[in-house]
Amino acid sequence: MIRPFGLNDIWVVRRLQLSGIPLAIEHTLTHPHKPLWTALSAPWPWAGAGVATYVLDERVNGQRLAGFVQLMKRASRPEADLLHLAPAPLHPDARDAATQDIWNRLLSYCSLAAAGHGLQRIFASTPDDCPEQTSLKSAGYSLYARETIYRLALPPAAGGPVAGFRPQLPQDGWPLQRLYMRNTPRLVQQAEGAVTGNAGTPTLSWWEPESWQGIVWEPAGEVRGAIQVHAGRTGHWLRIWGASSISAREVRSLVEQGLRLLSGERLQRLPVYTAVRDYESGLSSVLTGFGFAPYADRVRFVKHTVAPVREMAPATLATLEVRQEAPAHSRSISHVWGQDFSQR
Repeated sequence: MIRPFGLNDIWVVRRLQLSGIPLAIEHTLTHPHKPLWTALSAPWPWAGAGVATYVLDERVNGQRLAGFVQLMKRASRPEADLLHLAPAPLHPDARDAATQDIWNRLLSYCSLAAAGHGLQRIFASTPDDCPEQTSLKSAGYSLYARETIYRLALPPAAGGPVAGFRPQLPQDGWPLQRLYMRNTPRLVQQAEGAVTGNAGTPTLSWWEPESWQGIVWEPAGEVRGAIQVHAGRTGHWLRIWGASSISAREVRSLVEQGLRLLSGERLQRLPVYTAVRDYESGLSSVLTGFGFAPYADRVRFVKHTVAPVREMAPATLATLEVRQEAPAHSRSISHVWGQDFSQR
């Protein structure tokens, strides 16, 4: 059976965590934690930090089936990220039936559990061109963006402030949402829940929002670009917005102002990461000018855990319609990949 993580599951998670697969690249590069530590710090599913760990541990026909899945809810959004899945296959070509069964059941269970807590989407990040993309699609996940992760080994010396740039403010929510929608393809907006009317602001700082700092470029009173910086434990993350609709010189100024936020002595000792999606033209050349180098090619997937269902009200209220959310049916996943990231 599958159940929420409890103290009796410590040894199962501890034994499997080194063979598991991380699926949230931002967390892996900036705040890596072993799954057992994460599970112990969040003993109640979806409470507190919003982490849920579910464990499968049973015997079937004399064979022990054991695995776990770990998710984290996105702050202030009806969404979650797959953090970790275990066990991984023995090697990339392993297709043993037991592992397939474990993954099928865990993915189906966590999808229903997330829907039961009002979460509408689950996200996963995988290596590009991996054979598991087909398996994820068969499990109900849709590919919605490809991206290249860039890495800067050490932030450069900070430059001075530039006119037109200012700190991001709480009242910038609507201008930033307009900036996001102008620079993001419609299909990506739909995948990320920005056009459904029930997801709130766009995905600008959905994990550890209290650890982000932002700068906006506002010439002539209009927000035309923004950059957000997250200072992590093992690395920092930049999110750049609006690069497709401004000049390379303006993008360079935007990146330079973002790196100023990492000019402290302690912060400068860690690498900086950022993602360039396939529709963000011109950004790669600007980053390489600062010393960024390609680090990994990734693919973004999303699974919608609920689907809109329209039901007519009783005849006495025939003029009204009730919109409800119902869990979408999950399909199975038949294979997993063997790539692993080091846990610190």
